[in-house]
Amino acid sequence: MLWENLSTKQFEEAVLSTNRVCVLPIGCLEKHGDHLPLGTDMMIAREVTEQAAELEPFVIFPYYLFGQVSEVRHWAGTVAISSKMQMMLLGEVVKEIRRNGFDKIVLANAHGGNNYWLRYFAQTMLDEKRDYIVFTYDLWELTQDQFQHLESSFDTPGDYGHADHMETSQIMHIDPSLVQMDKLNPGEWDPMGRGGWMSEEKLSAGIHWYTEYPNQIAGNPSLSTAEYGKKYIEFCAANFAKAVKRLKQDDTALKLQKEFFDKCDQVSRIHRTE
Repeated sequence: MLWENLSTKQFEEAVLSTNRVCVLPIGCLEKHGDHLPLGTDMMIAREVTEQAAELEPFVIFPYYLFGQVSEVRHWAGTVAISSKMQMMLLGEVVKEIRRNGFDKIVLANAHGGNNYWLRYFAQTMLDEKRDYIVFTYDLWELTQDQFQHLESSFDTPGDYGHADHMETSQIMHIDPSLVQMDKLNPGEWDPMGRGGWMSEEKLSAGIHWYTEYPNQIAGNPSLSTAEYGKKYIEFCAANFAKAVKRLKQDDTALKLQKEFFDKCDQVSRIHRTE
């Protein structure tokens, strides 16, 4: 169920019928090689969550584009708001989702650059007492059996990363008119080796991705097909639907979070005298 398509009465019914679960699909606007659209991650996020909602109903929040993408500010079309604003904006959005009745909120991530940020954001939800809980989920995750099925059923390059075989195949399925395979520049997806020493020494820096993939493509997309993309999305949707089903049935996470906050209150009263 798409939030924006519901009437007020339908919305109220949806809050109850989904056991108060709302999913916020989040990607970003960034270059995906020269052959894919800037909104690739967001398009994939919506497609996967919409298919998952058909299997296990939940409400889907409208397009949320403001992901962590500072490392792509050197390419036109990127929208990279400040880290402070990212935290404040997402914080306000989840508060509004809660105000509208949902107490189980899932940040459904389709952009690798969001990984650390969204996990940190979820951790900050413990900074103060709340009567809702925020989860994160990476939409691209497959089981080993699912991955092996894809590898054995289709011709694949065997290397993946960004604007690669997986993402290109998915957009071919979602909207083939947006894919320009004639714009591929062979070799641009190979790592440049300029940051290899950092990896060897277990070091990481904000510039790390740029040192290896300045053209925003990693992994050979030349063998991409819509059929591969369709099957990949079906697997991702089934996995997410399974996770949401368990979330809807669960009554422990919120109780344990309340227990945690109650214990925090007890600590603050240790030195209090009547």
